[in-house]
Parts: sequence; C-alpha cells; structure tokens
Amino acid sequence: MGQRIPPDWDDIFLEAALEPANWLGALDRMASHTGSSHGQLIGVGGARERPFNIVTNFGPDMIAKAQSNDWYGETTNFRIAVSNQHVAKGHYDPILHEAHYDAAVETLESRDYVDWCEEIGIPFGCQTNLVIDNFGIVGLATLRNRGDRRTTDDQRGIFAQAAAAARRAVRLQEKLEGQQAQLLAGAFDAISVTAFILDARGNLLAHTLAAEALLQAGTVRQVGLSIDAGGAPHTLRALIQALIAEEGARHGRTMLATGDAAPSLMIEGFRLPERDWSLGKRPHAILVVNPPRRDRAGVTPFLSTLYRLSPAEADIALRLFEGKTRAQISDERGVTAETLRGQIKQIYQKCGVDGEAALMRLLAPIFA
Repeated sequence: MGQRIPPDWDDIFLEAALEPANWLGALDRMASHTGSSHGQLIGVGGARERPFNIVTNFGPDMIAKAQSNDWYGETTNFRIAVSNQHVAKGHYDPILHEAHYDAAVETLESRDYVDWCEEIGIPFGCQTNLVIDNFGIVGLATLRNRGDRRTTDDQRGIFAQAAAAARRAVRLQEKLEGQQAQLLAGAFDAISVTAFILDARGNLLAHTLAAEALLQAGTVRQVGLSIDAGGAPHTLRALIQALIAEEGARHGRTMLATGDAAPSLMIEGFRLPERDWSLGKRPHAILVVNPPRRDRAGVTPFLSTLYRLSPAEADIALRLFEGKTRAQISDERGVTAETLRGQIKQIYQKCGVDGEAALMRLLAPIFA
C-alpha cells in the first residue's frame, strides 16, 4: 500500500480562521489523523469574553456538565493542572500527554472529573497551549477513549504539526476579530456618526474621531479599559452593563450629563447580533451619540454599518418598518417576490433575528 500523504495543516486551519464554522471540520481531521475519537479547541481563564469549548463528536450536554460542575480548575481537572504547572515553570506550549496526566491525577483534590472522563470515554489524549495572553488561554487537544489507547510518539508528532498550524490560525483569527472594531469605527466616521465600539466585557475596542472629542472634553471618561459618564436615567456604565449582561438588553439609551451651557446628548447602545463563539476580540455592542436623522438618507447607511446590510437590504428593512406589504416592496423595488424573500432572509440572518416581528423590535429604537 502507498504511504499516506500528510494533510496540509496550514490550509486546513487557515480556512477555520477565515470562517470559524470550519473549526469543527479542522479538529475532526486532526482527530482522525492522530487516531483519536475527539478533537478540541478550548478557551478558558483571564479576560476572555466567554469560555468556549469546541469538541468534535461530543454532545452539548457533555460540555454543559463539565461547566456546571466547575471542572475547569487545577484542583479538579488534570488537563488544566498539567497546563498550569508547565506555564508556572515558563514552559508555555509543550505537548502534554498521558504520562503528565498520570502524575497530575495524584495531586487532585477530587476525582469527580477523572471518573467522568472514564464514564464518557475520554481518559487519554494530548494537548498544548496555542495562545496565552491577557485574554486567557486557548488550548488544542485530542481526547481519546481506552479503545483509542494512549497516544504514541508518532501520533504526538502529527498533533504537534497540526498544533503549529492551529496556533497560526488562532492568532490570525484574533487579529481579524480585532480589526472588525477598527473597520466599524471607520465606517461610522464615514457617515459622521459619533460611536464607541465595545467588546463583550464592556471594554473599549475602538471609537470614532468625534467620540475622541468627547473623551478629550471629559464628557465621556475612560475608566480602566471601559468608559463611563454621568447620565439620566442611567450612567453610561449602567447602560453598558445592561448591554453586556447574559440575556441582557438589545438596546438602551440615556442622556449624558454635559453641563448647564452645553446641549444635551442622547447616547444609545445597540448589541450586535450574536455569533456561536469568539476568541474574545469581536465587537459586541456599539454606543452611538445623537444617532443619524430618522430618514432614508441617515438611516440606511447607519443600518449598513451597524448590521452589515447592503444598501438594498437596508432600504427593504426600512420599508418593512413603514408597514408596507411584500407585494408593495417588490413592485416599488422592481424585483420578483422570490428575490425579495431571499433578501429578507439575508436581513434576518445579518440582524440575528428569526422573523419579521423580531426585526421590527430590533429596528424600533432606530426608527422611532
């Protein structure tokens, strides 16, 4: 038989960095080539917006059980324990495997996680850290059952090759996520909107030139990594907290305190459509000061920037909000009913809503 051709791990993981939905497929390829039942990408600790845990051939209930039992500490989880031990010694990305796990298990305060791994069939495997930064740790792993057996030197060699490519992919994806905030700020500058872009922790990622003027004047002040200002009925910080809370508000507004002589400033917060997961640097919410005039000239570019609607989609959303029927919109825009249905479906997807009623609730704060 011919020798098996090794995959191009850079190509495989680059596709995942550019389209995160492809991570499952990349992890599955890695698991297959290392003889493992599961591949895993996990983000924990630090300031990472929400820990993520992507595992192939694994039910969401299994991941939820580990989270609900708080098995992400070094006193309960041998995988976390061996990583922390090596990081403490200045070894940030070694390939750790069963020999390390065996030693770590002896130091655990509880065997609950160990027993659970046996129960669901993931006692073995290998792992490494891809990124360690102020956002936390991103790790890569294979999870193996007793039928897969312990990893061999050859399998760990393949894993190391895949990990090197995955590390480059994660760093690229982080840079792309970080650039999104700058691109949004530039788009708002182009339509003369004063805006602050925040991450899921409420930290300031980027802002427009007009927003910088508010910071320079002290109307809005930087507090640590976030921003705040006096206001009514809420402080700016309270508005931000409402936007970033789990199942929090999709929209909020408050009046900024600007002093007796200065005109009042309304600031509105909009939570962006949610995605399945993020490495931690994706824009989560936008604060807009005195948003654009509520007419087509102001609203359509605003919607295009906020939700990445095309000009045509933004115009259709406005016409729907005006109460026009789909037949009227088709006629006015000179498109078929089928084309309009496709465009409306795209609007729903980009805005993160599941129907026209939800879209109207989303648009109400902008058009009202």
